[in-house]
Amino acid sequence: MKKNKRLKLNTIDELAAGYKKIKARCRYFGECGGCLMQNLAYSDQVELKHQLVNRAFEKNGLTARLEKTAITVSPEQWFYRNRMDFPVGENAEIGLKPFGKWRDVLDVKECFLLSKETPEILQLVRDWMIAWQLPGWNNVRYTGYVRYVIVREGKFTGERMVIVVTSADASGETGPDAWDDLVRRLKSSCTTLYHGVNPTITDISIPEELHLLFGPQFLTEKINGYTFKIFPSSFFQTNSAGAELLQRRVGAQVHGTRVLDLYCGMGFFTIDFAACGKKSFGVELDAAAIDLARENASLNKVTAEFAAASMEEWVKGDGPAIIKNFAPDSIVIDPPRMGLHPRVLDWLCEQRVAELVYVSCNFEQLAREMVQLEKSYRLVALEAVDMFPHTPHIETIARFEKIKG
Repeated sequence: MKKNKRLKLNTIDELAAGYKKIKARCRYFGECGGCLMQNLAYSDQVELKHQLVNRAFEKNGLTARLEKTAITVSPEQWFYRNRMDFPVGENAEIGLKPFGKWRDVLDVKECFLLSKETPEILQLVRDWMIAWQLPGWNNVRYTGYVRYVIVREGKFTGERMVIVVTSADASGETGPDAWDDLVRRLKSSCTTLYHGVNPTITDISIPEELHLLFGPQFLTEKINGYTFKIFPSSFFQTNSAGAELLQRRVGAQVHGTRVLDLYCGMGFFTIDFAACGKKSFGVELDAAAIDLARENASLNKVTAEFAAASMEEWVKGDGPAIIKNFAPDSIVIDPPRMGLHPRVLDWLCEQRVAELVYVSCNFEQLAREMVQLEKSYRLVALEAVDMFPHTPHIETIARFEKIKG
């Protein structure tokens, strides 16, 4: 078990000691790494996350505190996720990793996070593997064929995408007949089916190649009236009902009229800013995501500018010229879980833009970076949206104003 995971679990156990325990709904609770708080009432989970956020701020010497009244709870506590990536074991186990055990796969026959149909879909893939004698992946010897089953859903559109990720088929493990059979088995359970290929030994679910087997090439989801096209590897907020609240809360914190949206993905926030009459410019590393952002902006009949670039390169390359020409009065950042590259953090502190809104799915990293940010900015608002019931995670929104002088 990794040290940081062990420390986090110890902290959760310490803080949860005073709460009444309830019977977990899922039979795999305590073994599966997916949910760590399912034995607490949801209201107690929210209070525990409130304490975890403030403990992270205190640990980093910050005076900021999240008020419990500033937490927006998830509209749904069960079946709320719109994506889950299920690893596959060498004996056709399909499920989730046990907590802290990256080598093993826990074969799950029920899960209350994605949708009620999920166990049936996983069983159909198991049956297909057994029928065609397809070995699952061994994460120690780097052998086997079937590696991941990814299920993505449009909670507000009723669409479902399934991606079966395998290793490269160089050994002739399977052929067209097997994939035709998988289509036959799954076509009534999904609207799109892909075969993805990850030829590397790296334990990731992101395929390097994609082969469309059935249905349209994209999934669509509707958030606050906006339509988003989502491709197999596109990042999208994993709680659709929560995403509506998050988009509204972030929009309420942005007071500027010219918004630079960094780490914009497929334009989730950028499109909302533009629809609200703000001049909007989005930057994202993934060029495919930027193409999709432009397409989504057109689909929603809004005008926004986008650029594809690595943020740590952009701030020393095209960024300064774009900043000068675009002249933003607000910067919005929504970085990945590992947070900001040091070069980007330094650059943000150097900017003269009046407002910075930091959206974070990792409050511990936010706290660490706030130590430096508060040398150049003053925190004026802090709130959170619980996008991840039954887990220790929560989405935070911090609004800063530039310190004059």
